[in-house]
Amino acid sequence: MSQHQTPGMDKPVPGFRQLQAFITEQTARKSRSTSKPRNETANALTRRIVQYVRANGGWASRINSTGTYRADLKKFVNSQQVSGLPDVLACINGQFVGIEVKVGKDRLSEMQKQTHADLTDAGAIIYVAHSFDEFTAWFKSYIIPIPQRPIPIYHQRHPIPHLATPDLDSFKKN
Repeated sequence: MSQHQTPGMDKPVPGFRQLQAFITEQTARKSRSTSKPRNETANALTRRIVQYVRANGGWASRINSTGTYRADLKKFVNSQQVSGLPDVLACINGQFVGIEVKVGKDRLSEMQKQTHADLTDAGAIIYVAHSFDEFTAWFKSYIIPIPQRPIPIYHQRHPIPHLATPDLDSFKKN
């Protein structure tokens, strides 16, 4: 049987239905976006990292080093913090962790490299995150959970000296 409709036939031949399906498929509404998805911004990545650390039992905060606006001087003045600190400071399982966020072509400055080396020498863990997936893979493989330590009771003297509450009476003015 031929693929075309022959005179005197009541039903269209299979070729006609295939053509209808093809036209429907080609004229259906499609997404207009043909570009690749954009990379995540540094701000968005930083926010996601802070949320992820907090959601997994750690403490994290973003460090803002842009300075402060002084109304009396009518200008921004430099921040008083150390230059080169990581974008996120965190405490995870009792470990001090600094997370620097670099997206795209952004690279560490010499000041950041020096500050990160100083922090590492002092016992901190420093990680440079280029993507969220990369960060979560590092977090899961490197940050090893340690057993929960008892929370010291600060309202009484603690038997372990380094966990003891300081004697606040010694700080009172006479």
